[in-house]
Amino acid sequence: MRMQPIRRTHIRDAPASGPGGRKARTRALARGLAPESLEIFCKIFCTILCTLFAASPALARPSAATAPRYFFQLRDVKAGPDVAADLRSYAGEALKADLAGRPEWASDVAADSPEALAAELGKRKLRGFNVTVRFEDIRQEVRPPKPGGRLKQLAINVRLTVFGTTIAEEKLAFSGAGESGLESEVSDKRVQAETTSLTKDAIKDAVKQAVDQAVLKLSVGASALRGGPRKETKKRK
Repeated sequence: MRMQPIRRTHIRDAPASGPGGRKARTRALARGLAPESLEIFCKIFCTILCTLFAASPALARPSAATAPRYFFQLRDVKAGPDVAADLRSYAGEALKADLAGRPEWASDVAADSPEALAAELGKRKLRGFNVTVRFEDIRQEVRPPKPGGRLKQLAINVRLTVFGTTIAEEKLAFSGAGESGLESEVSDKRVQAETTSLTKDAIKDAVKQAVDQAVLKLSVGASALRGGPRKETKKRK
């Protein structure tokens, strides 16, 4: 059975050396040029090629990474007694991971004392902050299955705040709020495990929202941003 040629085959098989092909047209063009003009054309063409080859290393060279402007260290995770210890720990790790992933933030400055830390930050021209994440509200709800369904409906909502204080003066420098709601269908056997997993996902989403808002306030000034937290509701498939 012979397969029909695809369009690419037609393009590739187009005549290139026949009377109407590109080679024939090139030869005709070359015959029509005066020797002096042909020489000038070749020189210009070689100059362009040399320029492109000389510039290629510069074009391929990656741009310099953004230099850090801020230093952070995790101060605390504040939460009520209803928030489990593993969720508090996860929120702190999520906050550190989010800030560490931003090129303008650094956390690798080591010092034996607050005075030594302040001196090192001044030497590196970094603004230092103690950052804290505080749980404002966390809700975990298991609802009955939808009509005609067998799986229960799990709904998670996390609301939290991230704020930073200057290391030397302990003055509030920035803050941001985040809220995330997630939903999922779960079986009875998976309710506990899925609740923990979904809650952590909501914490991570809320932390990112809060950090985005806090960093924006730090960059443009707190007076330029007056909006409250933006709630996101997602459904896990």
